Amino acid sequence: MFIGINKSYIYCDIKWQVEAITNILKNCIEHSSSNSKINISYEQNKMYSKIEIKDFGVGVDPEDLPHIFERFYKGKNSSSDSVGIGLALSKSIIEKNNGYIGVESEVNRGTKFIIKYFH
Repeated sequence: MFIGINKSYIYCDIKWQVEAITNILKNCIEHSSSNSKINISYEQNKMYSKIEIKDFGVGVDPEDLPHIFERFYKGKNSSSDSVGIGLALSKSIIEKNNGYIGVESEVNRGTKFIIKYFH
């Protein structure tokens, strides 16, 4: 995957990484208002390449936050058609490609997903 103006590379299965990041973006869109924005940033250092995806939506309830990547877990703010598999799949894909995913959230202020791919 090529990212940015400076040549930065992440060696991974691109098809599955697109799936993982698409699931995260879908989650951000579903939990944000229609006129909201989503920030995506990238940085790299000697240890890892980092992608941050931040929405300004409803946020995740503190009780739900530790479970957000669990398969079939549906939090308080989940839509009725949610299955609870997207974020669990994203985590699995990222970790299988020598990566890490974490999340920070504040109710009514938004959620930030932090993805690191280690070199």
